[in-house]
Amino acid sequence: MAFLHILKGTNQGQKIPLNGGPRFIMGRNADSHVVINDPAVSRIHARILVVQGKYYIEDGDGESKSRNGTYINNRLLEKERAPLKNNDRIKICDFLCTYHEEDERKPLPAHLRQEEDDLDEADTSSTVEAMLSHSSQAILETQPAEKLKFLLDITSNLTQTFDEGALLPKIMASLFQVFKQADRGFIIMREEGADGKLIPKVIKTRRMHDETNARFSRRIVHQCIETGQALLSEDASADKRFDLSQSIADCRIRSVMCAPLASRDNSKAFGVIQLDTQDRSKKFNAEDLKLLVAVASQAAIALENARLHEVLLARDRYRRDMELAKAVQLSFLPKRLPEVPGYSFFAHYEAAQEVGGDYYDFIPVAQRGWAIMIGDVAGKGVPAALLMAKISSDARFCMLTEDRPETAVIELNALMHQAGLSDRFVTLAAGLLDPHTHQVTFVNAGHMSPLIYRKATGQLEEVVPRDLTGFPLGVVEGYPYDACTVSLNPGDSLLTFTDGVTDSKNKQDVDFQMQGVYQALKEGPYTPLGMGEKLVKAIKQHSLGCKQHDDITVVAFGREG
Repeated sequence: MAFLHILKGTNQGQKIPLNGGPRFIMGRNADSHVVINDPAVSRIHARILVVQGKYYIEDGDGESKSRNGTYINNRLLEKERAPLKNNDRIKICDFLCTYHEEDERKPLPAHLRQEEDDLDEADTSSTVEAMLSHSSQAILETQPAEKLKFLLDITSNLTQTFDEGALLPKIMASLFQVFKQADRGFIIMREEGADGKLIPKVIKTRRMHDETNARFSRRIVHQCIETGQALLSEDASADKRFDLSQSIADCRIRSVMCAPLASRDNSKAFGVIQLDTQDRSKKFNAEDLKLLVAVASQAAIALENARLHEVLLARDRYRRDMELAKAVQLSFLPKRLPEVPGYSFFAHYEAAQEVGGDYYDFIPVAQRGWAIMIGDVAGKGVPAALLMAKISSDARFCMLTEDRPETAVIELNALMHQAGLSDRFVTLAAGLLDPHTHQVTFVNAGHMSPLIYRKATGQLEEVVPRDLTGFPLGVVEGYPYDACTVSLNPGDSLLTFTDGVTDSKNKQDVDFQMQGVYQALKEGPYTPLGMGEKLVKAIKQHSLGCKQHDDITVVAFGREG
């Protein structure tokens, strides 16, 4: 009665009779006659057939070959099928058994009994072509003690730094210590994005002078990354899986193993570790690959931790930079309100982000009174804040050097165009208050018209007629801005604000609009402080529970009385 005697693998030592059917399946499927529980083994890896009382073995399921081949007496089974002879050795990846035609109850020959007790490690761990998923539990269970020690040591070393530049060379140096047959080693990362460019981060060779010319095969690396599986080949130059790639021949790769560096959820590989030889006599085996996969798994965790650490540091640096930027921007705004006999002032500024593009200022103009400015730079965040800083400086210069507000705004518009900022624009309302004549001269560059409360009538009116409202700064070069003048009687107050007020949204995505402004001011009081505070309170109530959509600035001033 013919039988198989398992020398290595699950149920080692068991003898399996070959009876009861014309064929016997060997593979990873649970219903196989001989189950080989190894990820490198195909579901139906090989079949033993009974033809006219004789036993034959064939690789694969009868239609296609197995993934990693079947070996008979250490020779790859290449024919469609081969007859089995007494004491033939059948090797499938790490699984090893012998075929016998004698009675299974008879004792084994002495040399086979010795193999069962003490397998020749050099033979049973001979190189096979394999692709393995990286299951850490299976890896740890199969490593010899010295390799486990190496794995623990490298894991300990990898936890001692968050510097990716220091981690990668340390990983490769450790691998070269344990894999003496390796001639070259690469740690290769794939850039994020559609191109996914492969970048070699570490290149190491046994001979230092070879490192400048060392190249890797993109075919092998791409296959490892795309499948997310480790790869082992006895002779890559003759491996049909790589379609006899010219890059492999050019790189003079013989035996090679490549393991993916994958994220914690194993959903995506972001790089690989590859070791190869250039000498036919130097080969990697399946046990080597398992150890490399274990190292790659630990290295991937360490690299992800290093990247996360760098992200946290970058966020902290960004937070500190934004705090500094906020402090700098606030320094451009007035430190205190003007003190003018018979007048009172109000100002409120609130950026939607750490820094914003709104601007206001009170500029004392000798012999003429106070320039009162409010502006809104298109956009938000850092770009808008930078332009706001320039406008703040230029506006102060123009108002101090020009005789009239309209010529100052014309010059400010020219400075924007001279700076090449015509692709950005700024709305601006510029007023010049003369507290001696109680007149305010206003220039409006695309801004919402200021509102004036007339105590005599109890009405709110727009200050600047629409036909005198010019284009925003930076839109039309050389634009001739016009001015209009209004008188302030006792008890009159003037209010101006940016569009962050009217564009403020509630949970239903409804804007505050000018209607909200009038409604907020309906009941008074109509002092600058009263109007400003009531408007700001109404905006906050309207947008309660919503993220601020835009920068908000409110400025008011008026004559006491």
